[in-house]
Amino acid sequence: MRLAPGPGSAAELVHRVPRTPVIDRREILLQLARGRRVAHLGFVDYGLLERKRRERTWLHDELAQVAREIVGIDLDPRGVSEAASLGFEAYAADCQSEASLAALRLEPAELVIAGELIEHLDRPGAFLDAVKVLLDDSGALVMTTPNATALVNFLGALLGREIVSPDHVDWYSWRTLTTLLSRHGWVLERFDYYANAPLHVSADRSFADKVKLRAANGSRRMSRPVFRVWPALADGMVAVARREPGGR
Repeated sequence: MRLAPGPGSAAELVHRVPRTPVIDRREILLQLARGRRVAHLGFVDYGLLERKRRERTWLHDELAQVAREIVGIDLDPRGVSEAASLGFEAYAADCQSEASLAALRLEPAELVIAGELIEHLDRPGAFLDAVKVLLDDSGALVMTTPNATALVNFLGALLGREIVSPDHVDWYSWRTLTTLLSRHGWVLERFDYYANAPLHVSADRSFADKVKLRAANGSRRMSRPVFRVWPALADGMVAVARREPGGR
């Protein structure tokens, strides 16, 4: 891991944020996975698999329909077992451990997808080192993660609230994510912001849940015009990276 020298002046603390189109997270993941051998990390969606399958919103199932081959890797042995019983190739392993991933002896993937995962990890640097063993020489890592500078975060702060999952331990911005990738031997190839898609409101939800979900969907619709003008306020980020030339 390389550590960059500290900033020499105040000007070096300010970074121009890229202006990119705000895209749909699921659409870009499906597009990138099409026709490729994919390793999908954190694929179980801990605690949500059954509901997402019932609502037909489980990302791993959607990826399996477009990928040439797909393997799921997750730390949750129960979820892995359930996925395997459904016919998916699935393994339990720690994606922050190179030894744990190497022990799977998998055929190298063309694409590793880590969707909404890195913000859950205690050791994100170890994760970026470890996943290299899953990729072939020209393979790419695709990560999605919530955006630290998202509009909803500022609005929450104005109300004295922080809107964050209880399982998250990190926030990333464009700059911090790019720096972390660089320190661990990755070159950013593509970067986009994404807007959250509407939430699925199923008939079996309670009345209170339906009201909350519909209110959230209304807020998401109203945010879209803002994101077109200021994409750095969008809900999340998509980063596609490859190993540095000559890197392991």
